[in-house]
Amino acid sequence: MIAANPAAMAQAPDKHPWILRVHHWMRSISFALLFVAITLHLWDGNTAPAIWILLLLQFFAYPHVLYWRASRAVDPVAAELDNLMIDSALIGVWIAVLAFPLWIAFSAMTATLINNAVNSGGRGTLKALLALAAGLLTGIALSGFHLLLDTAWPVTLFCLVGLTTYLLAMGNIGFIRNRQLRLIRQELRLGEKTLKKTNAELQNRLSEIDQLQEKLREQASRDALTGLYNRRYLDNTLERELARCKREGLPLALIMIDIDHFKRINDTYGHQAGDEMLRRLGETLNSMARTEDIACRYGGEEFLLLMPKMSLATAQERAEKLRAAFAAMKVPFGDFRLQTTLSIGIAIYPGHGKSVDALVQCADLAMYRAKHGGRNRVEVAAMNDDPQSSPEGGDRAFVRLVWKNQFNSGNPLIDSQHQALFADANELLGAILSGQPDDRVNSIIDALLENVKQHFHDEETIFGATAFNGSEEHAALHRDLLAKAETLVGRFHAGTIGLGELFEFLAHDLIAQHILNADRQYFPFLESSC
Repeated sequence: MIAANPAAMAQAPDKHPWILRVHHWMRSISFALLFVAITLHLWDGNTAPAIWILLLLQFFAYPHVLYWRASRAVDPVAAELDNLMIDSALIGVWIAVLAFPLWIAFSAMTATLINNAVNSGGRGTLKALLALAAGLLTGIALSGFHLLLDTAWPVTLFCLVGLTTYLLAMGNIGFIRNRQLRLIRQELRLGEKTLKKTNAELQNRLSEIDQLQEKLREQASRDALTGLYNRRYLDNTLERELARCKREGLPLALIMIDIDHFKRINDTYGHQAGDEMLRRLGETLNSMARTEDIACRYGGEEFLLLMPKMSLATAQERAEKLRAAFAAMKVPFGDFRLQTTLSIGIAIYPGHGKSVDALVQCADLAMYRAKHGGRNRVEVAAMNDDPQSSPEGGDRAFVRLVWKNQFNSGNPLIDSQHQALFADANELLGAILSGQPDDRVNSIIDALLENVKQHFHDEETIFGATAFNGSEEHAALHRDLLAKAETLVGRFHAGTIGLGELFEFLAHDLIAQHILNADRQYFPFLESSC
């Protein structure tokens, strides 16, 4: 069975609706009965053959003509309602032509008025009366006015039976239609209940989906082990919080936290013990953080606490409470009670930096200072710790490098090489500023590059004795820096770049920035291996 296309049905209305089919059936039967009544009435009279022909056409051909007309109309229902008016007018004509026979007139008029009342209500009945009146006047105009009310008893009896049958048929049709409507209403009520149930289920599903999405968003921004915010959430929040504090003229404190001797705990008791220490620190941070604070696991055993609208003095007080509380904590793990300390660094906007990177690096430097100062300490960043600051109004390429104790890694060889490279850069600067010969400058550059190569080689060898998992990436960075250095030196000798551009790369990118930024990634592993 081929299903109907709803769109096609909407564009092409039903040409044979229910009302059209029923009326065709009722009109055919009722007009046939009316023909019998009129035949009984005229049987003994002297009726012209033309009248009989018109009667046959009216009561046998006419119903089919009307059905054909309505079924081909653009709006079949409206056309059928017009047909009822035509019925009324023609019945009026025949009543007048037949000289108003009482029971025939009464039966025909009653039937047509009831039919119009059922289909069009009071307005339809009024229109049918007007159509009847127009038909009566037309019949009088055609045949003159004659009034013969009497009908023989066979005609009267047939009209009574016929009218009763018609009324019963109309009642039965109404009953069938009402029953169909009740069934449709029941189906609609059932469909409404089903729809409400489906809608409620859909709302529940949508609510569950919303809750799941919220849970997924929460999980995406939380560290699974500690329950604190993760680095991704912090990166998306830091800029916004800093911008808000700048806009409102308020301070922003940033605390960097590192668990002391964390590698020793993992190596001695296992990684589950280390995880337990991380969880307990996460719980402590959560309990001490304010509503507006953001406690985050920054990476590994490092944590970060962002505290908007907090002064430096209050941040130091909070950091000291955190340090003391964690130092006094004894974490149960099997038969052991684990205990360690924290190294904490503090930076604050705007005193220590006006950008996110500057604040993070200042707090990181302060934390390393706490590490090298003996651990279990809180250190505040120095005002000159901002690695992004540079002398204003001067050429950045010609700035002397100053070694600070907080740059130390804890490994004697690496620290001595780092300091030697700072000295090499400053020697090159002195040669440039004093106007020494090109041969002297070139020899200093060559010696600097050789020292860099030796340092990179020794540094990569030391990686093997640590648990640093970024050694391959770090070695690749070494190769890229050396390749670029050799390219720039070649371009300098060829005269395509100046000495200032070469010095800027050698002193700042190759030495200072690499030592102060990239090398710090493996410093904790050097300390843990000591």
